[in-house]
Amino acid sequence: MNTALVHHFVFSIFQFSFLIAASLSENVAIAADTPPKLVGSASCATAACHGGLAGHKFVGSEFPIWSARDPHSRAYSVLRNDLSRQMAEQLKLPKPAHESAVCLNCHSPATSTDSKWSSISDRAPLAGVDCEQCHGPAERWLIPHVREQWKTRSVEDKRGFGYQDLSDVLTRANLCADCHVGSPGRDVNHDLIAAGHPRLFFELSTFHANLPKHWPSEIDAARHPVLPFGSTKSGQSGSLLEAKLWAVGQVVAAQRSLELLSHRAALAKDAPTKWPELAEWNCFACHHDLQSAGWWQGRDPSNRPRGKFAWNSWPYAMLEPLARQTRGPDVSSADSAMARLRSHFSKPLLPAEAISRDAAAAAKSLRVWAERLNQTDPMPAPLNDLSGQRGLGQTESKEYLLSPEMLDKLTRALVADEGQRLISRDWDSATQLFLSLGALQQATIATRVESTPRETERDRLIQSVLDSMNETLNFQSGLRSPRDFAAQPIDRLQSDLQRLQKLLSVPQP
Repeated sequence: MNTALVHHFVFSIFQFSFLIAASLSENVAIAADTPPKLVGSASCATAACHGGLAGHKFVGSEFPIWSARDPHSRAYSVLRNDLSRQMAEQLKLPKPAHESAVCLNCHSPATSTDSKWSSISDRAPLAGVDCEQCHGPAERWLIPHVREQWKTRSVEDKRGFGYQDLSDVLTRANLCADCHVGSPGRDVNHDLIAAGHPRLFFELSTFHANLPKHWPSEIDAARHPVLPFGSTKSGQSGSLLEAKLWAVGQVVAAQRSLELLSHRAALAKDAPTKWPELAEWNCFACHHDLQSAGWWQGRDPSNRPRGKFAWNSWPYAMLEPLARQTRGPDVSSADSAMARLRSHFSKPLLPAEAISRDAAAAAKSLRVWAERLNQTDPMPAPLNDLSGQRGLGQTESKEYLLSPEMLDKLTRALVADEGQRLISRDWDSATQLFLSLGALQQATIATRVESTPRETERDRLIQSVLDSMNETLNFQSGLRSPRDFAAQPIDRLQSDLQRLQKLLSVPQP
């Protein structure tokens, strides 16, 4: 038995009892400028709270489900494995990985140097990325959140207690992006990648689909209706959650990538040797098989000068297709700034100051775009009631920018010329196309109240084509790059797009 965890658990029970005794009212006097403290995940893990039997259905069993299935629960422990030890040696870190801020800032934010964290227990890192890293430091909301009034508090009110409302997709996307895209202090740069850290391939809807859920998915989906609740006789509605996870996730990933680019370029002023940052370029432009012909020798629709490295396309590949369906002033501003950045990256010497400025401008426009796609705070759904009836404090849903019609138009564009262009560019763009088609397919299914037999059959055929694309794009066992992504695989992907185009052209009743 892990005695450290037992001690941590006992410590937290005493701590929890102390908090209850000390908090007879919700308005505990705490200085407004004092960062809220972590109380430890064990305070959530009691059987009477979120630590019930894992066999139960989510509510009351969140902690054991997270602990057993969620890789975030092991985020700290991996810092003690052989790869982490080797990385620390390669990077010449003064401390081992499990004690180094460059690792702990993401793998155990409880010990982060970020000023918003103020841990009260030196055992907190054992929990890895636990409850409070996502839901917020619980010092001020632990007691209020068990009371009945908590359910009717507004998102802004809860935020005042330090609680992060993750029912909002934009909040969810930015929280994940802190580490899975990167930010100052949490930067997986080329040094880390060269030392052995996996490259960050973040795509929110894919990550979300693969994450073991410790919350009820049907209630999560019901908070994001296609139509306002009560607009049909049955009160039923399809869900836009999957659509928002993809669309908002794409824009937020690009926004946060640009903010990180701006930060990296700004460092050049005081530390010229830190620029250019090689992680900003397409990895496989350098790391590829020198013996086989590949896309780097063939078709390239970007008009990039020969011999010039390509700017990393992973975070930005889907912006143009999405922009064509969601035009607005924010999109136009982002387009202009991105065009300037592409011009900068085509030059022999990268102008750090101009890149930092234009990346920040593009990120600002993308932030507005993401807010527009997110539209409004999601409509709350009663915890145990999916009938569509609104509870206290709930408001009418406004019109959403995303819709089933928009998803259909975008999907049709991606299986036509738009998709052919992305496939011909590079592996990153082709893979983003594949992931997007999969996400849009799931989003389309989710918008229906019920699928007809004809729709179900078409869904099955579409999935078989997506499986074929997945097989083409997957790395070979033991490799971290697309060894054989050359003419033949590209032709297979183009053929798959034609099959999808044909399936989507069949009229549905």
